[in-house]
Amino acid sequence: MHKVTRRSQDSAAPVDLLLFDVDGTLLHHPEGMVIWELLNRRFSGDHRINEERFAAFRAGKITYSQWVDLDIGSWQAAGARRIEIIEAIAGLEPAPGAREALAELLARGYRLAVVSGTLDVGLEHVFPDHPFTDVFTNKISFAEDGTISGWEATPYDMRGKVLAMERLCAHHGVDPRRCAFVGDGINDVEIARAVGVSVAFHSRCEELQAVVDHVVPGPDLRDILPLFPR
Repeated sequence: MHKVTRRSQDSAAPVDLLLFDVDGTLLHHPEGMVIWELLNRRFSGDHRINEERFAAFRAGKITYSQWVDLDIGSWQAAGARRIEIIEAIAGLEPAPGAREALAELLARGYRLAVVSGTLDVGLEHVFPDHPFTDVFTNKISFAEDGTISGWEATPYDMRGKVLAMERLCAHHGVDPRRCAFVGDGINDVEIARAVGVSVAFHSRCEELQAVVDHVVPGPDLRDILPLFPR
């Protein structure tokens, strides 16, 4: 494993609460795609629409909620059913070593939570035995016939991840300086700056790598364990 550490382990803040991103961090795809890309490819015809809508969001042309509406609304219009959504995300798998790493972190006494812009159906289907009690994601609901009946955009993605961290710290009585975050994408930059210890794991995002304390190439999640001792 090649690991870049931006400050020494001895000077790193102790951690009580450890937050994780999902797509690209806990869940991997052989083509490097995230759940939104997979579902847009299946139901909208082109996964590259993600790039266009992300650019529109960053330019302030659409809100985050409108972005979610465009994506899931198009799947609903295409008649997507839950079984077809599950088929479309079949390539997603837990990151190598994810179950073992999370079990070890729990055994070491860390509290674990998810703060992600993913969809709940991905984590619930691909990693149903995950150990997280606090999970902040976008949500999608289905009617009895399996069609999409509604959805809820998370307020806790992008800069909102910091709000989720602050909410979790307040709820669990944890100082934000004793909170860590592990992620891989550009939507993790703000929370990486806000927590006591930040890790870019299996990341191709130079902007994130530039601000975190540790860069761990992965793809095995157990590679982060030396950063979080007992």
